[in-house]
Amino acid sequence: MSSLDETFELLLQKLDHPDTLNAAKSDPIFYFVYKPEDMLILKQRLSLWKAKLRELKFDVERISLSDLLWQIVDESGRWEDWLEIEPSAEVEELNQAVRDVLTSQSRLIEEVAQRINSLMPPKIVFLTEVEMLHPYLRSRTLENQLHDRVPVPLIIFYPGYRAGQYGLRFLGFHAEDSNYRSIIVGGI
Repeated sequence: MSSLDETFELLLQKLDHPDTLNAAKSDPIFYFVYKPEDMLILKQRLSLWKAKLRELKFDVERISLSDLLWQIVDESGRWEDWLEIEPSAEVEELNQAVRDVLTSQSRLIEEVAQRINSLMPPKIVFLTEVEMLHPYLRSRTLENQLHDRVPVPLIIFYPGYRAGQYGLRFLGFHAEDSNYRSIIVGGI
């Protein structure tokens, strides 16, 4: 059994008793931490894991941050402008322009929250393509702004490494971000 499958089995155990494992009694948010180099393997496993959860009477809804990001960028009406200035613009200027669109009125986070809030148990949400947040947002920001707004288990597939019991290093090159309030599985 691969370490990804072992982490998934551990996640299943945690999903079985989320209240007893979350002393803060906060939202049912779980970080599934995996090595960034395992990204493609993880994406191949998602269908298998969804099927396994269906066998356990859970209905899985997948929210792709990649799809949401592109939708928001497209709806901004700025795409053509960015393509025009891209050859002469600095990378940081373009990143800031995209960041502004995603964070204006917390657009990305509000879109995620709206999709999650429309669901009722026995749903479980797989939040995938979290790597797309780089360099615009950190997953910690997403978690903090979703606080008290998650009615169903949310599994954040997090490319990075664990740093101690409650810390994470996004994509393996960002500094440690500690004191996550959610349940962290994997990444050891």
